[in-house]
Amino acid sequence: MKLNNIDMKNLGLTEDFIQESKIYKDFFIGRVSLQSKNLYKVITEQGEIVAEISGKYHYSVKGISEYPAVGDFVMIDRTNNSQGNGVIHHTLFRKSVFARELAGTKEDIQIVATNIDTIFICMSLNDDYNLRRLERYLSIAWDSGAVPVIVLTKSDLCKDIEIRLNEISSIAIGVEVLVTTSAFDEGYQPLKKFLSNGKTVAFIGSSGVGKSTLINCLLGQKPCSTLMSCL
Repeated sequence: MKLNNIDMKNLGLTEDFIQESKIYKDFFIGRVSLQSKNLYKVITEQGEIVAEISGKYHYSVKGISEYPAVGDFVMIDRTNNSQGNGVIHHTLFRKSVFARELAGTKEDIQIVATNIDTIFICMSLNDDYNLRRLERYLSIAWDSGAVPVIVLTKSDLCKDIEIRLNEISSIAIGVEVLVTTSAFDEGYQPLKKFLSNGKTVAFIGSSGVGKSTLINCLLGQKPCSTLMSCL
């Protein structure tokens, strides 16, 4: 990703993170945008760079959940790749954590994404409709510390929307429910009120429910949040 002169506050950098970063002198703040094996892509004020964690960091962690994850704000030794890969030395406090248990173990969890403000739980109103799955997603979302919002897709393919809305309201007390469709250009407008610079929105839901379609539509909005698809 070729980026220059990035305003990190538009990517969710708050005053709390800025104050915490001052503890670590001689390092720069960045946000992890991608993790692949032992390498990370980190967005800094001068662009996106490739980085790895320091040896000291590696030997200090006590579990997988303590490694940097997508969404983390980290302290890094440089803001560009002019001298090779950057080095991550510290991860700042996580205000929210979206995680899931690792298969076959109760000892650790996998951090999917961090520092999320809103989680869009996406479920289509046709073949994907499943209240039990929705309950599981709601539990994960509430546990993360972010605010869940239910996004119902493909409303144009459903003939009994009111019945399904009543069913959902019985298990999603206090959660806003948005009805969307990609059948026409304005079908995703209900989501726009949750988008603003500095906010991070995660999309979760089964494959095929329309997460990518929604993200592609919303990316063209100004202002826009940081958007990520998690499940």
